[in-house]
Amino acid sequence: MNTSVNDQAAKPFVLFMLPPPMLFGIAFGAGALLQSWLPIPATRPAVPALFYTGSVLLVAGVLTGGLLASGFLRRRTTLKPFGKTSLLIERGPYRLSRNPMYVALVIAYLGGVLLLGSVWPLLTLLGPIVILNRVVIPFEEASMAARFGHAYQDYCTRVRRWV
Repeated sequence: MNTSVNDQAAKPFVLFMLPPPMLFGIAFGAGALLQSWLPIPATRPAVPALFYTGSVLLVAGVLTGGLLASGFLRRRTTLKPFGKTSLLIERGPYRLSRNPMYVALVIAYLGGVLLLGSVWPLLTLLGPIVILNRVVIPFEEASMAARFGHAYQDYCTRVRRWV
């Protein structure tokens, strides 16, 4: 029986069908809860450098992610990691990273970690990164390879997965 790429990749993916921003939000919330239950001493954001750096990272990540998402909407392609894409985007930040929206999420998350001044959310960041690397991105890559063939393979040889 010949199954499509989407059918094969969707089986393990069912557990992780939350949108990636939600995965990051859950991880951050879990880290904040762990910090309140099992505190790990850390520098509080009262240190001006941490506050300003955290604020800049958070704003930069949110704005970048928002701009990239609006670009997808303008081009009428899906934002859903599990949806069918209609376009291979290789311009702008996509010349530097195949996943700049995920990079933006990590940057915003790190900004939040600095603002919170807690170690636990930094540790729980591993969860969404592992899910993205092991489940979400491989699914997206298989779908893109099936849809765009050689053009996508060529793109993958030129551009790194993250940065």
